[in-house]
Amino acid sequence: MLRRLMLAATASAALLAIGASPSFASSHREAPLISADPQADLNDLYAYRDFANPGKVDFLITAYPLEEPGGAPTYYSFGDNVQYNLNIDRNGDARPDITYRFRFKTHVRNGDVFVYNLPGDPVTSLNDSGLNVRQTMDVTRIRYTRGGHVRSQRRLVRNAPVVPNNVGPASMPNFQSLVNQGVKRFNTGHSKVWAGQVDDPFFLDLGAIGDSVSVRNPGFDTLGGYNAQGIALQVPVKYVTKSGHPTIGVWASTSRRNGTNVLTGKGKGDWTQIERLGMPLTNEVLIGLHDKDHWNQVKPADDAQFKGYLLNPVLAAVLGAPATNRTDILATFDKGLGPAGNVTGGPLADELRLNVTKSPTNPSSASREGLLGGDADGFPNGRRLGDDIVDIELQVVAGALIGHPNSVGDGVNHNDEAFMGSFPYLGLAHSGASVAGHMFVP
Repeated sequence: MLRRLMLAATASAALLAIGASPSFASSHREAPLISADPQADLNDLYAYRDFANPGKVDFLITAYPLEEPGGAPTYYSFGDNVQYNLNIDRNGDARPDITYRFRFKTHVRNGDVFVYNLPGDPVTSLNDSGLNVRQTMDVTRIRYTRGGHVRSQRRLVRNAPVVPNNVGPASMPNFQSLVNQGVKRFNTGHSKVWAGQVDDPFFLDLGAIGDSVSVRNPGFDTLGGYNAQGIALQVPVKYVTKSGHPTIGVWASTSRRNGTNVLTGKGKGDWTQIERLGMPLTNEVLIGLHDKDHWNQVKPADDAQFKGYLLNPVLAAVLGAPATNRTDILATFDKGLGPAGNVTGGPLADELRLNVTKSPTNPSSASREGLLGGDADGFPNGRRLGDDIVDIELQVVAGALIGHPNSVGDGVNHNDEAFMGSFPYLGLAHSGASVAGHMFVP
């Protein structure tokens, strides 16, 4: 049964004033321009210390929202003409000190046939002749000077095979084996990288929330059954931190060349940022419609111009919470929180902040409510796969940090698929032969 959260006429008026309707799909189709470019559309970003290897930190990025598993014959892929960037701020100045850049290239064995993989030739390895369409990945590490200029670039990985779409058991009888084969070690084995199709790890009842910010119990995972493109990177903590600065700020971004042809995806101009993602749900539920595209194209160091949206959030009025001078929300998203130990100082900036000195919690006993649930290593101190960021952020906006304890949530407490117990950790992609549409919810 639906429970309406719109508690006052002033809340409705506030929404109408900016022409906004709240949408909570992390970073799935969160702004008008990027919604028309799904290959470059970032979904989610995760950063956390690895429980099995505490000296390592894991970074996960997903892109390409709402991949229907049975999308034959033209399946999903990373963009050949897109730069996927993982940016790391090591000193709190809201500028990247290190960028890991992921580039992809598509290879077609036989362009005279229409199939993704050849019937009667099961795919058992990532270089199998039966895989007609495949991708490879290069990974480059870029280091910057204090002034923001490129100091060095080093190609860490070249032509690593990308795990394909999970077409179905007749085509790929052991998809888990293909996933395992996709793990690529580098830096003399101290680091790992992986890319391919995964289950979309974000979980929420988007349908109910989109319907006048409602919740139902139990909720329905709107993204259940959908896939995404995923990138996983594991590196030693010491590679991404700086002495005296225990907290790193992380954000992902995508870029295309200026003058990109909408049909070919190719361009000859300079590379231009077209989307970014640090803290989940910032652009979705805090930034107004007329600024969403602009926010995506701005660097985090320039985020002070958007602070009005965080200090006076429309969503707070919708939830019946204080909706002016919300310095707690500004701190959560753009500064870091004292209780999380991840205050970075420096300018206001939308970054996913991770204090790497906090010991990782065993995933089997971790609280889905992260820091609110008592886990020092939980969101908003970084973000783990099981952190229920919809409930956490709803509760923060509803006043959990300013003396208004609450249990606001969307009724969806976990992902539809189990996460893997080892790198790359993301859930297995749904089989195209097994998911036939999506369930109707009465």
